[in-house]
Amino acid sequence: MKKNNMEVFEEIKELILDKKSFVLEAGAGSGKTYTLIQTLNYLLQNKSETLKYNNQKIVCITYTNVAKNQIIERIQNNPLVVVSTIHEFLWGCIKSFNKQLIIEFDSVNTDRHNEKPDKIELLDLQEKIGTVEYEDWVFSDFEQGKVGHDDLIVLSKKMFEANELLTSIIAAKYPYIFIDEYQDTAEDTVISLLDYLLERNKDKLIIGFYGDSYQKIYDTGIGSLQKYVDENKITLITKPENYRSSEEVIKLLNNIRDNIKQVIPESKDVVPGSVEFINCENYPARADKQKITDYEKSLIPIKNSNYDLVKKTLEEKGWNFGKKSPDKILIIANSRVSQRGGFGELYKVYSKRYGQLANDKLLKRDHPLTTLFVGTIDKKTSIVREIGIENLVKFYQNRDYGNLISFLKKNSALSTNLKHHKDKKEITDKIDELIKIRESKTVKDVLDFVESNGLVVFNQGTQKLIEKTKTNLDDINDEDEKKKIIKDADFFNTLISLKYKEVINLFKHSQNENVFSTKHGTKGEEYRNVLVIIDDTSWKQMYNFQNFFDNTEDKPDRKLRSKNLFYVSCSRAKENLVVLALSSMEEAAMKVIKDWFEVKNVSTIST
Repeated sequence: MKKNNMEVFEEIKELILDKKSFVLEAGAGSGKTYTLIQTLNYLLQNKSETLKYNNQKIVCITYTNVAKNQIIERIQNNPLVVVSTIHEFLWGCIKSFNKQLIIEFDSVNTDRHNEKPDKIELLDLQEKIGTVEYEDWVFSDFEQGKVGHDDLIVLSKKMFEANELLTSIIAAKYPYIFIDEYQDTAEDTVISLLDYLLERNKDKLIIGFYGDSYQKIYDTGIGSLQKYVDENKITLITKPENYRSSEEVIKLLNNIRDNIKQVIPESKDVVPGSVEFINCENYPARADKQKITDYEKSLIPIKNSNYDLVKKTLEEKGWNFGKKSPDKILIIANSRVSQRGGFGELYKVYSKRYGQLANDKLLKRDHPLTTLFVGTIDKKTSIVREIGIENLVKFYQNRDYGNLISFLKKNSALSTNLKHHKDKKEITDKIDELIKIRESKTVKDVLDFVESNGLVVFNQGTQKLIEKTKTNLDDINDEDEKKKIIKDADFFNTLISLKYKEVINLFKHSQNENVFSTKHGTKGEEYRNVLVIIDDTSWKQMYNFQNFFDNTEDKPDRKLRSKNLFYVSCSRAKENLVVLALSSMEEAAMKVIKDWFEVKNVSTIST
């Protein structure tokens, strides 16, 4: 029997009345954020007076600014609802318990030292610091008593575990806590909320999770809450509608996943659409004694030709891959997408130094220089941190002065006491000059300018890398260490000689401003038509679609990653979906593909 949106909402209302916590498992395009807003409005209509009388508030945790703003707007900025990030919420809960914070922060320092004794100094923080403060930055400064956003998740878990009074106070203050995109919530945070906060206060609060386990695409998220459902700690509700996609795309999505069978809502018009899978089989056999890497490199021209052929064919059918087009190409970042995205030389520099890890270092922004340029992604929560040079420019060009001032306060050496016109003009003149330099000069020119003008303070990792390039190699006895320094210096010097335009194009790519997008960056988005590119030679350690299709994958993490990324990519399509496999899928995999896509929708490039 089909469940419609109102029936799902009625289930949630019943659970709230019964004081039962729950998880709403909702597939792609199901309108789960709408259901979350329905829940908030229901509570505001029925519980406002009680909340005001008890000096209580509803908490709504979300992971994107788009969702945050949408929720605030839809509830008319009601002061009874605190809409925040997980870091804002957790820090607000624990910051008043300073004595306990110092003890637990000392414990975090011990843990970090044990993990990396050569990098993290063991400090007696209970003797060294008088307070713990939260800094919205990646790393903690233990000596200064400043916890970064990665360690805040761990610190909060320790605080929740050790302090029953803390969890009682939170439950009394916030009787309703809702988490959007629960699958991206760090496991430590889920433990804090369910094993400590809820377990001790079942009669005082309700926790509701909204999300989709199949849309977990970062390793740091909890993914599934099935364990807690099986233990009867929370109740599972499923939401089967898909308001986004055509019937053909929905059929495919239902073949990929097994815990929800999606349907087109009765209120929605049926949209015509199609799915197609194209397998490339026009590659020569590998020669005897030919290295795998050499063989794979030899196939690149043929792969490029296959890609160009498919793209041209789709354009002839009316697909539009121009700027701000309704159609999208989704691809795991590699040399192909970096060249077409205009940051090919930057990718080459990272690839030469880090090999397959170049994707992590560049696209996942897991490198101090990448962070300095375009910001970073929180490892614990997958939240994008807008702390790079390009974010400063974006805020300025968008006239987003609130975020601009906030950025300068946190990341620059400039005074943000802008009472006088001349102070404002001094900053705007510097940013105007930076914008000009970016367009025509080198990376070195831009770095020199932002440093000398105090626009962006270099992060610790970048400072250490620069110091390393100045090392006198004659002072280094360890040959391995010497080789590493030489590689780092070569990487840095080559990178700063590049045109900064490459960084601008990388940032545009990360913002989905061109037709290409990494499949990681598209969750929550939708496009008229989607071309998904899969290639098992692109990121072998992380993904293997051949093994996913034929169910021979022996690495559970890689299998889950491949499945979820494939699901997220395919589910972006509103009308038509084409999947192009640039690495040949073998017979067992093709059997599954033909079953999922139907034989009539599967073709090959064989010549």
